[in-house]
Amino acid sequence: MLRGFCYVLAFAMGMVWGCGGEQMMESQVAEEQVGRPLSKLAVQTSTSAVVVTTVLRDGAPVVWAKVEFSRSIAGQVADYQWSGVTDENGRARVEITSDDATGYYQARASIDGREIGSWSSIPINGGYEIMLNLPIGGRVRVMGSPRRIPQPEDVIKIGFIYGTYRKNTLDGATLAAVQFNEEGGVRGVPIELIDGGVPIERLAEENISEAEYVAALAEELITEDKVSAIVGPNRSSQAVIVGEIAQRHGIPMVTTNATNPAVTAAGDFAFMAAFTDDFQGKVMAEFAIQELGAGRVAVLTERGSIYSEGLSQTFVDNFGALGGDVAAHQFYMSGDTDFASQLIAVTSSMPDVVFIPGAVTDIPLLVQQARENFGLTATFLGGDSWHNAELLATSGAFIEGSFFSGFFSSQVALGDLSEDVHRFIDAYTAMFGVAPDGSAALGYDALRLVVQAMRRTDALTPTAIRDEIAATKDYSGATFISGYDENRHTTKSAVINRIANGAIAFYKLIEP
Repeated sequence: MLRGFCYVLAFAMGMVWGCGGEQMMESQVAEEQVGRPLSKLAVQTSTSAVVVTTVLRDGAPVVWAKVEFSRSIAGQVADYQWSGVTDENGRARVEITSDDATGYYQARASIDGREIGSWSSIPINGGYEIMLNLPIGGRVRVMGSPRRIPQPEDVIKIGFIYGTYRKNTLDGATLAAVQFNEEGGVRGVPIELIDGGVPIERLAEENISEAEYVAALAEELITEDKVSAIVGPNRSSQAVIVGEIAQRHGIPMVTTNATNPAVTAAGDFAFMAAFTDDFQGKVMAEFAIQELGAGRVAVLTERGSIYSEGLSQTFVDNFGALGGDVAAHQFYMSGDTDFASQLIAVTSSMPDVVFIPGAVTDIPLLVQQARENFGLTATFLGGDSWHNAELLATSGAFIEGSFFSGFFSSQVALGDLSEDVHRFIDAYTAMFGVAPDGSAALGYDALRLVVQAMRRTDALTPTAIRDEIAATKDYSGATFISGYDENRHTTKSAVINRIANGAIAFYKLIEP
């Protein structure tokens, strides 16, 4: 509706404009339009309109000039009811209020009571903000497409999809939404997060297909809730599904914890907030060889998991390229309870380290059997999926001394944290009573990436939002993102964490 209005109003002005603010042909408002009614299609019944005017003399701004507006009504003397004063840039903001602000207007500018210029035939629509240049001695020039003025009932809906076992991802996004709304939302319109939790545990208990559930949820958020964007999911297997749906509907999606590069393969509306497994696998392979001195590795991969299979392969490729020996590569199925056959092969390969980029539901039993039943003493390594409180609660001493890659740590040396990171940690801790982890950081950053893109657009269309996300440069929040590549993958740092004394401890920061 807004796009149609922009073109209709532009036609009434004798100009052609795109709703995103791109000028296709520029013209001046004709004096002979005085008294002519606006097109009925252009008329928006509203009690207010906003005019942002810049007064110019020979192209230079005129400062501290009083600018006044009056309705142009045939047979009536002009009544200049609405006014403003130009600032140091020659700009004044004037709010027009009446029973119906839509109509043609005339304007005048003065300094110390002396009129310096006047203009007529200015079409203004209620409910919109318009930007005008008022050149002294010249005609009015409209400097872009009108913007709709936020109404009290307006809200920008953003769908948030996450596994309920990682609610801290939602907590991070909630903090970001609160902060944005305290700052006025997007041009005065507040942000509303639409909760799209995926109850993984209930799905398993009730034998509900995760793929079907997530697909239906994404469709509902887009077609029924009318969200402007989707943040999440935090699992690669879900994100691939949601990415295809978001692309088909033309709705921007920025994932949180999802790391598989295929997450963005659906098309140009799919983005990531996390690093990819291509980077994460390389980081862990280099760490194993260069930091731990490992020469032989065994890998245990969850069969059928896009995350586990993809990260394992990247690790294997990089470990081998660095001169390491992949002595064993075994596979298991999610939900398995007996890993004897895999662990026989792993143990007999005499590895220095064992890499297990799997789900936290399977790792505790696997490492327990490896330690207790087979006496495996090798150091365990994991990926970002290990950063989960459930792993510590169920694995105990069996994973003590293990290392895994992650997105963020609040324990990084103070000198290595930016002011933005400090603000995030302090605000999150104050709101939730605990320090944020990687999931919270990604929920926070993913939502901020979307909303900051919205704030930079001329119009809140999905395409405009997508274009601004893609144009992101040097984003600084809980983490730092230098930008997006052609696949909409990020460039950002990683951290290595260690399990020490039954807790997750920061070990090392890895720059890209």
